[in-house]
Amino acid sequence: AQAEAMQRKRALQAAADKSDAEDSAARLEGLVLQVMAKASEEGRLFGSVGVVDVVSALVDQFGLEVNRKQVSGDPVKDLGTHDFTLQLHPEVGLHISVEVQAED
Repeated sequence: AQAEAMQRKRALQAAADKSDAEDSAARLEGLVLQVMAKASEEGRLFGSVGVVDVVSALVDQFGLEVNRKQVSGDPVKDLGTHDFTLQLHPEVGLHISVEVQAED
């Protein structure tokens, strides 16, 4: 009986986690993150914008705390809009657009 109760509790928690992830995904759908970076006149960055920058932008702009392991994408080396993937839950993932702009 105790094992069944624990299993039901885990199932309810998993459903709640998935529901929270779906709510966050719906909130982020279609939104564009803005990331500032130092760039040359030609639009090449003096470094790169990567997963860590995307994670901090999510916190700053949308108040969404995620683990950097939940975000994937290639490091960006030029200005413009780039795609990253955010995996909020094993069954809930979405593509987010990151617009890299030059700092003044």
